[in-house]
Order: sequence, then C-alpha cells, then structure tokens
Amino acid sequence: MERPLSTDQEPRTGGATGRTVATAVPAVVKTVAIVRHLNAGPSTGLSLTEIARDLGITKSHCHNLLKTLVAEGWAVFDAGRRRYALAPGLLADISRLISRGGRPLLIHEELVRLSLAARAPCVLTRIGVDNSFVAVDKAEEAAELLVSVPIGHRFAADAPAQMKARLAALDDARVALELDAWTPVAHTPTSIIDREEMEREIARTRRRGYAISRSEFTPGVMSIAASICDRAGIPSHILQCPGVQADIEVREDEIGNLIVAASRRIVELLGGRT
Repeated sequence: MERPLSTDQEPRTGGATGRTVATAVPAVVKTVAIVRHLNAGPSTGLSLTEIARDLGITKSHCHNLLKTLVAEGWAVFDAGRRRYALAPGLLADISRLISRGGRPLLIHEELVRLSLAARAPCVLTRIGVDNSFVAVDKAEEAAELLVSVPIGHRFAADAPAQMKARLAALDDARVALELDAWTPVAHTPTSIIDREEMEREIARTRRRGYAISRSEFTPGVMSIAASICDRAGIPSHILQCPGVQADIEVREDEIGNLIVAASRRIVELLGGRT
C-alpha cells in the first residue's frame, strides 16, 4: 500500500535532492519521480509494471500519472512494446525555461557564438546512462543551415562523432572494456567497423582534441565533436557541429578548433574538468 503524503506537514528534507520543503503534493512528487526514473532508464523505455514496482506506486495511480504525461507531451507510449519513455516535448519545455537566465543562458550564448563562427548548426547532447546522446540545447544561427535536430532527439550510443569523442575522454582501460562490448554497425559504407581502426581513430581524436564522422552515420553529413567532462573528469556532454560534408570538410581544422575552445568554456561554466 502507498504511504500517504500530507500536503500540510512540517518542513522536511525532500527525497534524493536533500532540499527542505514545507509541503508536498503527492501526485506532483510521484510525477516528478516518474520523470526522473524514465530519464535514468534505458532509451527503449520502461513498462508500467517496472515503473510502478521500482517507485512503489500502485499500478492504477502510476498509469493515470503516465497518461497525463503522455497527454501533455512529456512522455510517449510505445503501444507495440507497451513501454513509456520521455518525449522531446519535455526537453523543449525545459530548454525554453532554463535559457532565461543563469549559467544555462551563458551556455546557450556559447552555442550561438560557435554557430556563428563555424557557420554551421551546433548541438549540445547529454550522455545518458546507456551512453546514448540526448540533444538538450542547440543553436542554428548560421544562414547555411541544412542539418538540424530537435531538442530531445536521442542519438544512439554508437553515433560515430559522439561515440569517438566520449571514448577519447576515457582512460585506455575503460576504452578497452567498452570496445570489448562494442557491436559494430555499418550505418553507411564509410562506417568504422574494425576495432583496430576504431582504436587508431580514438588516438587521432585525442591528438586533435575533437572527433570526426565523415558520412559514417548519415550519407553526405559530416560532424565534428568534442567532449565536455564533469568534475570527476567523466564525459557528461558532447558538443558537435554537423553539416554537409562538402562544406565542413574544407574547414575541418577551423571548425574543430572552434568546438574545442567552446567546449572548454562550457566546462568552466559547468564547473567541470578539462
């Protein structure tokens, strides 16, 4: 049975945040818990049974909260697999909210500056627990914009530019473990599917400071990316500029250096480690 939460209780320390709150509305608390649980879950989503069990919520109440999230565009339901996942609408709403002030606004300004200087769109993705990459902010100031992704778009864990940038920020032992579990996929004829070649590309990424995908995921699209690490030195975000290969390739060094400089400034804003 669920433990009732009073809405007029004394101040208490709130959940995993550790913050003190004076009141708590049970449905809101549970909805926030569901959003956080979906965010931490796999990219394939979670079933109603899994969510209710993990959070200790009755299935009927959990189902009603999930239906509300779906109706409001904050979650999606895959009827075939009967699984729930966060929807791009949630990240879009959050992006608009946080861009109004504070450090997130400063980070967005860095993206705008990069897009203008590189004459290409730029995308900031957050690395998920399953190593997929979710777009959390972007800037598309360049008039030559031809490549775009929506806020909330999830790139697979093997998206070439992001994957190489993430692995290059890890130590050799961790890279070896990840490549042991890597299942190469030939998304295009130029995709790297040989382990030794991937190891050489990671080494080149470290020397350059940025990763490159030359039509390895989408034909004709080239992307340059750099990692952003947290305080522990673990990559938490990836900054990238995608574009038509013919346009990006001739300015590879210029755009790569711009991305590296922008990523270092974002690391400082986030209090991370270079």
